[in-house]
Amino acid sequence: MPKRILFLMAHPDDETFGPGGTIARYARSGVEVGLGTATRGEAGMLGDPPVTDREHLGEVRARELMSAAEILGISSVHFLGFLDGQLAIVPREQLVERAVELVRRLRPHVLVGFGPEGVSGHADHKVMCEVALSAFDRSADPTWYPGGGDPAWAPLKLYQFEIARELLAGWDAPLAGVPRAKLTAFIDTTEQVETKIRAFHCHKTQEKDTRRILERPGYRIFARQETYVLARTRLSGLPFPEDDLLAGIQDE
Repeated sequence: MPKRILFLMAHPDDETFGPGGTIARYARSGVEVGLGTATRGEAGMLGDPPVTDREHLGEVRARELMSAAEILGISSVHFLGFLDGQLAIVPREQLVERAVELVRRLRPHVLVGFGPEGVSGHADHKVMCEVALSAFDRSADPTWYPGGGDPAWAPLKLYQFEIARELLAGWDAPLAGVPRAKLTAFIDTTEQVETKIRAFHCHKTQEKDTRRILERPGYRIFARQETYVLARTRLSGLPFPEDDLLAGIQDE
């Protein structure tokens, strides 16, 4: 049986602009990569120039995500059904229950989400950080949400996608990093840089961000590595730093 990783994100494009290289690397190696996206990005940009209107933005961004997912190699995409920009006011139990249902259905060995500041500081990203932490804990406990239909499942690791603060110091961008010393996993994505950039261009509504990223000096060098903090684990004796999110996980 293949190993499985589930990414829990907030919006279409988070999977690409953030851990897209990691996704492509593991998908290419035969890992089943699933994606849970809380919203369809209804409150985001319309494109520059616009490619749709506000009424249809969610539909368009969902299609953009499916195109990017195909390029990155994502096995399955799941929309959790919430509204962009509204996650902070959604009852947290609803979000966590939906995430737990997905974890139990897909049975990932590893979860990947955002860190506490969500890299960009977006309120939805911060909420999804907390949702992933709760889902990691509760999906393994059959007393939580027993009516979901799938049995309890205990992921073995939860990582948070982060960027070293020292790298961001030279960027003119409103991003929040963590001290490099806090990072625990360093994933070599050298061979996936161009794949990730091709996936960028699927998100045509976000073309302004794509241009800003790709015009940044040295971006292709920066994109050769993606970094993480191990926030939860049920394993012991892991070697740090890690160069593999699946390190320590045995074949089924």
